[in-house]
Amino acid sequence: MTQQQTQVDRRGITLPASVDDSCDVWFDGAHVWSFTPSESRARDDGTRFVEWPKVMRNWLNGVAEISVSAGTREVFRGVRKFGDGQERIRFVDKDGIPVMVDKWGLLQRPFSGRGENVVVQMVETTESICEVLERECGVHAWIAFGTLLGAAREGKVIGHDSDIDIAYLSDKTTPAEMARELFGMSRALRRNGLNVLNKSGSFITVVFSAPDGGQSSIDIYTCFYVGDLLHETATVRTDVPRSAIEPLSRIEFEGRMLPAPADPDALLTASYGPKWRVPDPSFTHRPGPEIKQRFDPWFGSVMRHRRDWEGHFRIVNSTPGRVWGPSDFARWARLRLEPDVHIIDVGNGGGEDTVFFATRGFQTLGLDYARGAANRAMRRTRRRGVPATFDLLNLYDVRDVVTMGAQLARTTDRPRALYARGLLDSLEADGRENFWRFADLVLRGRGSAYLEFGGPHSKPGPGTGGKRFRLDPVDVERQVHRAGGRVIELEQGPAGDGEDLCRMAVEWAR
Repeated sequence: MTQQQTQVDRRGITLPASVDDSCDVWFDGAHVWSFTPSESRARDDGTRFVEWPKVMRNWLNGVAEISVSAGTREVFRGVRKFGDGQERIRFVDKDGIPVMVDKWGLLQRPFSGRGENVVVQMVETTESICEVLERECGVHAWIAFGTLLGAAREGKVIGHDSDIDIAYLSDKTTPAEMARELFGMSRALRRNGLNVLNKSGSFITVVFSAPDGGQSSIDIYTCFYVGDLLHETATVRTDVPRSAIEPLSRIEFEGRMLPAPADPDALLTASYGPKWRVPDPSFTHRPGPEIKQRFDPWFGSVMRHRRDWEGHFRIVNSTPGRVWGPSDFARWARLRLEPDVHIIDVGNGGGEDTVFFATRGFQTLGLDYARGAANRAMRRTRRRGVPATFDLLNLYDVRDVVTMGAQLARTTDRPRALYARGLLDSLEADGRENFWRFADLVLRGRGSAYLEFGGPHSKPGPGTGGKRFRLDPVDVERQVHRAGGRVIELEQGPAGDGEDLCRMAVEWAR
């Protein structure tokens, strides 16, 4: 194999199909991405094409010397220019901290680009968390996953890793009891001054500011047994004896002795396979349906596609020259609204339409899945003194949908109106089903909905995981009827730039 057989261009990397080692990509000497070529389909010409990760594309504007290595072999080195930029491409965040694409396709700040004081702070915080959990919750946690992997290999963090992982073994017997236990741990950590984010009923994250100005995080996962099978968050369900975990041992990590499972090899083999001692930055957990079909209903998730949407809104809000104002659809809906209606803008995005309704005298609530979108909208309305409120809603979580729907159904005697622009065609089927469940709860008896979505001839655009769905208005009308509504107005047709838009006004009377 020669260097000429591997090609790099603006779209991605083309390699010989025979390359099956984990590959690392470097820009001007900085490691920015790792991937496994065999995960891409081999082409008829004997090559594999691997496109750049979506999160990298906005950075690819300028010049860099690119190196690609497969295992220990360099298979490509050359200078490439992307876009019309003249500067060297640097993968750094707003604080100047190097970033790279991790195994989940997300931009992270790897330990290799952060100072020793960052690692020291993270280890000290890990010790504090373990002490709080033991003292106030009776929980004995240990370092797990990538952190345990680094400790077992070299006694320190792995350079391409970006956080610290902790796990604990729950003796609860139902998912509800485990979730309640974990939420109790969240409260205990908050009482001790820590900022905790709940990711699911079996996964929380402690976040804090690091000495270099960036953010650091420590993940905490629930482990438990069902029969003889150990379940590790949503990645592992396998036969591991309890004696491999308890009683806990100690292992050296960054010059300190931290709690570890009794048999680290057994846990690491369960998580990473028997070759865990060989570094593979591109390794990705790929749980089968026997795991996902249990964990998702048991514990839910607040992260499904969330990062896609948060990344989308970061790009939208940073676009130079972006005009901030209401949509044409908001003006269309405004003409059809009752004067005293309570508007609930589902999928409010940047909040432009929410603000439009609020400034015209409507009681208005914006709901969105992306945390950054909701936070930016709240800041804008506060600065302008606009009487709109915002909250989070996860349409992929039935519990969140039912809870929010029940709360709204009891909050006011006013008629309510759901407003959703570009939402239905951005949701997968179960998300749309939950939207109709939400609509039935909120609008039952007296309410209306105003919907705009891409029709069957819509062009591709942003959506769930970068995908936008094409919806047939006939199918949408059937879903409206099943949810208890009635379509009273339907418009469909081109809306400029080849777009195929559908607008619906719906009422609920039952």
